[in-house]
Amino acid sequence: MTDAGREVCKLPQSDEERGTYLRNCWYVADWADGLGQEPQQKVLLEEPVAMFRDEDGTAHAIGGRCPHRFAPLGHGKMVGDQLECPYHGLRFDGTGTCVFNPHEKGVVPRVSVHRYPFVEKYNLLWIWMGDPALADESAIPDFAWLANPAWEAVRGTAHAEGHYELYSDNILDLGHANFVHPALAADVWTTGKRSFRTESDTVWAEYDQPDDYLSDGIGGLLGRVGVKQDFWCGVRWDAPATLFLDYRAGDVGTPREAMIALPSLHAFTPETRDTTHYVWAVARDYRLGDTEFSDLMHGILTAAFEEEDMPIIRNAHRQMAGKDLWDLEPVVLTGDSGGVRARRTLARLIEEEQQDSGASRIAAE
Repeated sequence: MTDAGREVCKLPQSDEERGTYLRNCWYVADWADGLGQEPQQKVLLEEPVAMFRDEDGTAHAIGGRCPHRFAPLGHGKMVGDQLECPYHGLRFDGTGTCVFNPHEKGVVPRVSVHRYPFVEKYNLLWIWMGDPALADESAIPDFAWLANPAWEAVRGTAHAEGHYELYSDNILDLGHANFVHPALAADVWTTGKRSFRTESDTVWAEYDQPDDYLSDGIGGLLGRVGVKQDFWCGVRWDAPATLFLDYRAGDVGTPREAMIALPSLHAFTPETRDTTHYVWAVARDYRLGDTEFSDLMHGILTAAFEEEDMPIIRNAHRQMAGKDLWDLEPVVLTGDSGGVRARRTLARLIEEEQQDSGASRIAAE
């Protein structure tokens, strides 16, 4: 539903309706250029967040629920460097502190909302939803190619129905391609060599198929339809749900580093346990500036990610009817190894974070 033309998310009403999330980590909030002069209101990890830029262009993220009558601050307007609540006009600065009251002779309430660490990097806005004292910019996953002029990216954002881990599973197990994506179908996804590994808190899935045909869609983008190629694809998962997909192909015998590459980003940030913010991009380092080719590429990939992946994941989520994946005792295939590793890693990180938080509370008492 909408409020004055703005999207509004219904927040959970009870503890039973709320999900459990890793908080001391970086999530993708949006594309950097998606936040302009107008403030934005989003729900991230079931928390209302207001995002805005000050007069210098610096991006800020603060709690999105006004402490007066709980209106969404991100639906307000900017007055200089201050975000004005759309309901009664209280204003807040980039630290989340209330700095102006238009009522009662200007007596300013001693109140503030939470300030989230907010970083603009790789043309993306990254938000830290946990303890601000633990925020470390060096922990942001590497997507330097998104800001490298040698690469030209097509990209998108979507509001997706379904638990965010289901979307990570989907990228880590590309075996679905032959059944969900007709234009991307290729033998590699079902018969190619697959390997999976965990390195510290990062999970990798790799696909390798020499001397075989590419899918029609990718072959068309690379100008390799009907020509046998050596193919390799690596998927890197960083907790909680940010994935780098490194797709490479070249003439038979071409070293991997010399192959044509199509690197892609798939970032899934939970809105609630039933809905997900999806930010994606796919880049190339050839035919730069070719608008017609970019439009073709964008159309193919939008169809694959938003019109094919999202509906099947949405329907699977609905079939699960709120139950945990493991409680449903799923059949586990070889291709599920990457998703299983990611789920186990994330569960461990969440448990460790909660234990640390509990220990800190006990020490404080």
